[in-house]
Amino acid sequence: MATQSLVDFQFELDLRELRQRIWQVIPGLLSWTTLIGLTVLAFWLPFWIAIFVIVYDVYILIRAVYMSIHLVYAYNKLKRSSSTPWRKKLEDLPTQEVDWRNVHHFIVLPTYDEEMEVLRGSIRALAGSDFPLSQMHVVVGFEERSGEDARSRAAALHEEFDHVFGTFMTTFHPDGSPGERRVKSANATWALRRLEEKTAPLDIPVRHILVSNFDSDTVVHGNYFSYLTHVFITHPDRYHVSYQPIPLYNNNLWDAPAFSRVIATGSTFWQLIESTRPERLVTFSSHSMTLQALHDVGYWQRDIVSEDSRIFWQCLLRYNDRYRTEPLYTTVSMDAALTPTLPRTLVSQYRQQRRWAWGIENFPYLVEGFISNKSIPWRRKAMYLFRTLEGHYSWATAPIIVAGLGWLPILFGGPEFHTTVLSYSLPFITRTLMTAAMFGLVISASIAFMLLPQKPERVRPWRYGGMVLQWALVPVMATVLSAFPALDAETRLMLGRDLNFHVMQKTRRV
Repeated sequence: MATQSLVDFQFELDLRELRQRIWQVIPGLLSWTTLIGLTVLAFWLPFWIAIFVIVYDVYILIRAVYMSIHLVYAYNKLKRSSSTPWRKKLEDLPTQEVDWRNVHHFIVLPTYDEEMEVLRGSIRALAGSDFPLSQMHVVVGFEERSGEDARSRAAALHEEFDHVFGTFMTTFHPDGSPGERRVKSANATWALRRLEEKTAPLDIPVRHILVSNFDSDTVVHGNYFSYLTHVFITHPDRYHVSYQPIPLYNNNLWDAPAFSRVIATGSTFWQLIESTRPERLVTFSSHSMTLQALHDVGYWQRDIVSEDSRIFWQCLLRYNDRYRTEPLYTTVSMDAALTPTLPRTLVSQYRQQRRWAWGIENFPYLVEGFISNKSIPWRRKAMYLFRTLEGHYSWATAPIIVAGLGWLPILFGGPEFHTTVLSYSLPFITRTLMTAAMFGLVISASIAFMLLPQKPERVRPWRYGGMVLQWALVPVMATVLSAFPALDAETRLMLGRDLNFHVMQKTRRV
């Protein structure tokens, strides 16, 4: 009997591993089948591929208009929120189930080899918050493998900030712990648990604690914690919600090269657009959530790269679809890709995009989770799976199709196709549609200009021109530094090749 049970268990384990490999193959297989299939069909069916190109370009135009409308709407909400006195609104609130004076914030800043100036800037921004600092508890999580240099930075931070907050501490995450990889989530989980141990004598109720897991270069807006607290205590389902601010990459934007600025601003715009569609919004990069939810799901998984989005899916499965992401129309500013040399910056930017695209690793996790969870309606499961798969599929294929596919029927269509009216009209039609779609760049450039941080005195005024002209790079950058990294990530997953966590170098020019 025991032998039969062991055989059944092994069979179930093998079946699950087989299914896992199938789910891992699907995203990359879809993208590569599309790109290769359309290229091959351009030889055999150039007329129909040309029709497809026109229809697809019309779809891109409609989508550009749709996205631009949502972008303008989100920017206006961000602008209105930034002038709202959230601290005063907290003080003027009528009695709530949770009093804001009893809400405490645990801020986790995992770090590996960030420069002292980067860490100091992030912590000083926390100290400049309009929320009571006595209700803020900060932990900077260093890696033990960083050596003595990290310990000297930790000592310097202690000397400067030890008595600024309710609690300030540094931790050193041990290397090589069982069940862990060298990823941010392992460090963050270790740091948060040590912070809980240190604050245990304060006897703060778990349900009164909000946890903000920030990248080490995150500079918060002064109203962030007052705004977050207001949303938390007034939310009707506060313990089943993550709270997502708008990420900017303004810390070193004036020094970053044009391609870094375009990619960074594009990421901001995508989050602005997603904030207007909260049914689609998933946690990204620096965000906040309740300690209660983290306890319920066992903290962040310590062996994955995309912990920022994975924690949302963990909660969604744990609470049987009763979990959402609430947009916060306030900003957290981080660093754009910048290293001492341009080639290294290009590589760093590519790796960062690939790491973000590695969020596709959540697709197999979701499929298996939905198979096990019988409480979530199948229609909701299908919707989540479709959105996840379609989003990464479009990320990896759309820029390549738009940039290159339109020329394939003309290049490979043969004499018979070249004698048709469609052959002569195709370049004009696609050029006209894409030119119309590019008007969305005018809106993007305008909003990007309004989101620019103040120009440092050392930067010449002519750089303003570069901030406008950089948008001409979008068609190329969308392919080279967006679609290619996404396709790279999907291919790695398809081939069973894991992705290590790449810490983007953060450089500030003084």
